[in-house]
Amino acid sequence: MRRRLAFGRWLAVGLLAIAAVATPSTAWAAPATQVIQGDVLRLVSVADWDAAAGMLPGQPLRWDVAVSAQAPDPGVIRIGISATGGAALVVDVAMCRQAWAGTDCPGGATTLREDWPISRDGAETPLAEIADTETAHLRLAITLDAGDAAGSTEVRIQARGAGETVAVGPDGGLAVTGASPRTAWLAAAGVLLALAGAALGRGRRVRAEPQRRTRA
Repeated sequence: MRRRLAFGRWLAVGLLAIAAVATPSTAWAAPATQVIQGDVLRLVSVADWDAAAGMLPGQPLRWDVAVSAQAPDPGVIRIGISATGGAALVVDVAMCRQAWAGTDCPGGATTLREDWPISRDGAETPLAEIADTETAHLRLAITLDAGDAAGSTEVRIQARGAGETVAVGPDGGLAVTGASPRTAWLAAAGVLLALAGAALGRGRRVRAEPQRRTRA
């Protein structure tokens, strides 16, 4: 009976471990806001960079960037994107003329890029042009390409206008590949459950042996 209770406790610990790592927590969905203010141009970036450091294929990262300006004379803001690194990324980019309301864009969003394998040579790709009296609310969905997921890649959004350039992006790379902390804990919990199950099976066989001898 004691052995059965011990195995039950080990099994419960394993199940709790799996539940803890399999259930998303605020630590895995905690977007950080970064403001880049130039003399005229302003970028406001919102993304969960902790999650970006452990991206897995098929799990898109959302990145919002608002681009605006306070220019003394009428002008145009040119917005572009660039990337450098070893991990292949697929990017969707949409632009809203007003602030996003959850997943919706009041007035309708403009698709700038869709299912786009972004170039990683550092060259800037134009995305949009707006008047300096407007605000562009960009929403990016960035996914790690499972076919070429080696290393890390840094993506940057640049805005040019009124004689200056400002840029924003993650520090240290956007898509660090390999097992994330959650994956490692899941693997450990799986091993724990396998060991507990094997030990429980051995205990049952040991109890069954005396019964067979008694019947004989």
